[in-house]
Amino acid sequence: MLHLDDTTLFVGLFALILFSAAVQSLSGFGYALLSAPLLTATLGGPQAVSTIMITGTACDIAILAMRRSVPQPAMRETYALGLWSAPGMLAGAWLLTALPALGLQVFVACVVIAAVVLRILSRDNGTVLKPAWAVPAGLLSGALSTSTSLAGPPSVYYLVHRGLSPHTMRDTLVTLSLVRLPLSVTALLVTGAWEVYPLWAPLVGAALLGQVAGTQAFHRFGHARYEHIVLGLLTTSAVVSLAALGIT
Repeated sequence: MLHLDDTTLFVGLFALILFSAAVQSLSGFGYALLSAPLLTATLGGPQAVSTIMITGTACDIAILAMRRSVPQPAMRETYALGLWSAPGMLAGAWLLTALPALGLQVFVACVVIAAVVLRILSRDNGTVLKPAWAVPAGLLSGALSTSTSLAGPPSVYYLVHRGLSPHTMRDTLVTLSLVRLPLSVTALLVTGAWEVYPLWAPLVGAALLGQVAGTQAFHRFGHARYEHIVLGLLTTSAVVSLAALGIT
């Protein structure tokens, strides 16, 4: 694990959370993909996952609250993915406590890189997945949620192939995160993996600031460049993951 003095660590985390929240506001996901690698490298797995859940939830609530229109998530998809996430959450929480620090970082990096490859291979191919694919997507998403906080890739892959618009997909991913939150926290508490960074409150402020900036950017060019934004963010995430491994 990378060791920094307290001030440097806090400033770095504040900037990271702010940028990650802006990313989340643009696409409905990406918060953990960007923040988890470096948080895991600096805070360790349990603190990283718990802190991302708290600050990410604040960002998600703000995204829905600041919508210029009523949020319109695809509730059928939300319930299906949320329901099938539950069995994987306890397994993911156990994995968080069982893996050594370096092993967890490698696992986080592999998940992020796999998300990039999966997105590149699946873009613009016109494939529409059947609703039954919500089962494996939900199970894997739940396990990744509590082990790494990286629940996004399986859900994104499934929803991209369900023909949702950018607005609906963003609202669905944000709503799904909120629906799964109580189950994720419970799983972490049961396994003894709930551990929060002491200065989490200012990081919530960073998440809210980032959300405001990201929302403005979304309204400006979210529709026209949505696909490019998604791919660019995932690629950035992969680079961050590799960099986090290199500095530990």
